[in-house]
Amino acid sequence: MDYRSELEISFREALNNNCLNVLYQPQVDMRTEEPKGAEALVRWKKEDGTVLSPAYFVPALEKMGLTTLLDEAVIGIVCRDICEAKQNGFPFSPVSVNLSRLHAVRRNAAKSFREIAERCGVERPELSFEITETAAQTEDGTEEVSETNEEDKKMMLLAGALKGEGYRIAMDDYGMGSSTLKLLQEVPFDILKLDRYFVRRIGDPRTDIILASTIGMAGALGMEVIAEGVETEKQIRFLLDHRCRYGQGYYYSGPLPKEEYIRWRLEYEKDV
Repeated sequence: MDYRSELEISFREALNNNCLNVLYQPQVDMRTEEPKGAEALVRWKKEDGTVLSPAYFVPALEKMGLTTLLDEAVIGIVCRDICEAKQNGFPFSPVSVNLSRLHAVRRNAAKSFREIAERCGVERPELSFEITETAAQTEDGTEEVSETNEEDKKMMLLAGALKGEGYRIAMDDYGMGSSTLKLLQEVPFDILKLDRYFVRRIGDPRTDIILASTIGMAGALGMEVIAEGVETEKQIRFLLDHRCRYGQGYYYSGPLPKEEYIRWRLEYEKDV
């Protein structure tokens, strides 16, 4: 049996045996350190206790067309966690969930997400979706350069469907693909997430110009900006000085299990 076949069997077993864990990394208003919400991050706990981060399995699942199953499983876990927290009177939402572009070829994907949320009693403002800003690629890994390639068209339809269902959408990993400005022009994103690649380089003159211009452009388009990978006070000062209000990173907290995330939220409320 080859690696891909073994991975698919293991992954489907993980789905059936509830071996996928979701962690929550807080997003914070950097002016006040008030919680804004969290991003859901999946981990795969193997039978031997090994915990795999997405970097070790998502790319392979993407190639096999299985990330749609992964995303739906994560949405289900997140919605159940939101529901349970609400029933117990704990602060939890909103939570953002990452989506694979493979959903763009599925009919009624956005409707399916809404139905999962509704079964758990999760309202639209409690859940949002992040779509990674990466270049569309052909089978051999090269980038397509047509004016509007088919992958972009499909993603525009997916984003429009999500908006039509009443959900907010974010462009994730901004700046790491080749179709950035085209997608911003075509897709009505609510949120732009600055990739940690740029945030960790704050202080470099060229990076500072790029970030300042990007934040200003996003503001002019009516988008919120969230900086990923925030780790230092220097980064926070720069971001706030340039009107980037929200941050996510280890300066505030790493990804947390559900119970620890609730405690983190409660600690803030206790101190207010």
